[in-house]
Amino acid sequence: MSEDIIRITNLKKTYKIYSSTKDRVFDAFSLGSKKRYREFNALNNINFNVEKGETVGIIGTNGAGKSTLLKIITGVLNPTEGDVEIKGKISALLELGAGFNEEYTGMENIFLNGRMMGYNRKEMEKKVDNIVEFADIGDFIDQPVKTYSSGMFARLAFSVAINVEPDILIVDEALSVGDIFFQNKCYKKFAELRDKGVTILFVTHDIGSVRQMCSRVLWLEKGTPKFFGDANLGCDMYMDEKRKKYEYVSAHTKDKDGKEMFIIEIDEERKYPVLTHVDDRFHNEKVQIKSVFFTTETGDYANTQYVDKKYVAHVVVECMEDMDSLIVGFIMENKKGLPLYDINNFINQQEVIKGKKGQVLEVEFHYQLPRIMNGEYVVCATVAQGTQSKHEILTWLHGVRQVEIVNTGYNSSYIEIPSKIQVFANSRENSYFI
Repeated sequence: MSEDIIRITNLKKTYKIYSSTKDRVFDAFSLGSKKRYREFNALNNINFNVEKGETVGIIGTNGAGKSTLLKIITGVLNPTEGDVEIKGKISALLELGAGFNEEYTGMENIFLNGRMMGYNRKEMEKKVDNIVEFADIGDFIDQPVKTYSSGMFARLAFSVAINVEPDILIVDEALSVGDIFFQNKCYKKFAELRDKGVTILFVTHDIGSVRQMCSRVLWLEKGTPKFFGDANLGCDMYMDEKRKKYEYVSAHTKDKDGKEMFIIEIDEERKYPVLTHVDDRFHNEKVQIKSVFFTTETGDYANTQYVDKKYVAHVVVECMEDMDSLIVGFIMENKKGLPLYDINNFINQQEVIKGKKGQVLEVEFHYQLPRIMNGEYVVCATVAQGTQSKHEILTWLHGVRQVEIVNTGYNSSYIEIPSKIQVFANSRENSYFI
């Protein structure tokens, strides 16, 4: 069993909110017995642990307490109640510019940050070349950081944070200001650090990154934990909560949003393979996913699939009550939880499904397998109600099937795009580069 490198127990952070400066002064000097403030719990009843080498995402809306939690873990703030146990050296990238002196040059700030982390100058001199190379800000490294753009600031701050060999790396939304190329570079570095056993706490609004990078996720809501566990399940619950808050879902979707799909009525016995394995599930009592399986067009089971060949995905749903405007679909994910493609009846045909209580609906998706990378993939199945832009997730099952994809080509990326390639030869004299 892995040891806990971070353990948070019964954590609470309370602030006193005063109506006026006078009330603050009276309270500071204990003048009078009257309570002149109200208490605001920025964090309350926080309990979780992080194992060595684990990457944990922290999600939640603005004001949920994410940054406050990280400041307590890094020692910037003290908790009102509770215990924080840390085993190892922390490198933190919190607010942009935290720990930097704007009057100093980038190079001077590198050594300043090193001193704050306990490294002497000689130790930092061994690290400085890697820091400068990763930051890639050119001659600006010798200019005062007050002249930097926010993107340059992020480059230098992140480069310092990752190159000081931390046991724990904490990142709080700092990458959102960088360009996409630098962000891509950072995520690759995250993976490298994770493989080396570095523990990462990652605060972001990018749910896709949490799914791909994190094994577990902590969801904070108004300072209290709403979920702590599997990253995919937590992200599903969080996104569904956001949809419920910001979108009104109509129970009856008319033609302008999606026409009703024609359903073929059958009256015959059908046998479906049961779900023998489900990693995680999120569901209610309105609809249940009973079976998910793949076949060839001739009806043979197809747990092994070949790129460019045609297959049929079957998602079998049982309605516990009358349902309008159903969206049924599946998602193919790689081992890291990255969704490569998805199909549902609304995206592909702008049609919704109507089901009756007690009815079993077998939804077939006929498709040609795209040229994706050779390997094993995981299938997720989902049922929602509404339209693609305004819907409520009713049921979501992770890991219902494992599919082996066979690609005999030589692609080195996840998706191979069919293309036509032409080459034109010209003389040097007729070639101008402007």
